Amino acid sequence: MVESVNVPRRSPPEPPRSPRVAIWPTAPTGWIAVAAAAVGLGTWVVLPIITTLFAERYPVTDTFVMPVIGTVVILLAALFNVLSVWLWKQRSVLNIVALAVVAPAAIFFTFFVVGEGIGGA
Repeated sequence: MVESVNVPRRSPPEPPRSPRVAIWPTAPTGWIAVAAAAVGLGTWVVLPIITTLFAERYPVTDTFVMPVIGTVVILLAALFNVLSVWLWKQRSVLNIVALAVVAPAAIFFTFFVVGEGIGGA
């Protein structure tokens, strides 16, 4: 004779949930990273205007100082955006777009300014 064994029934598997897409940053570091991206890109709009307006009055604006300031600011913004997305897990759409815009711009401006510095322009 065969004895019946009580086998616990498994519940049906849950359907996979789609992850919630956050458009806005969820932490202050995410907002700071977006602001840093705006300031970093904004320096490359404002500094040439300052150079154009004040090059005759203040000779320091017509030197290599202004592009170096812009490069340092945008590199810091790109670094903070990279840390925000990968280390601090700010995976909002705004943070990812800010990173996708600022990181290539930082690389481009760094090569541009360093190349001008090496070339003596």
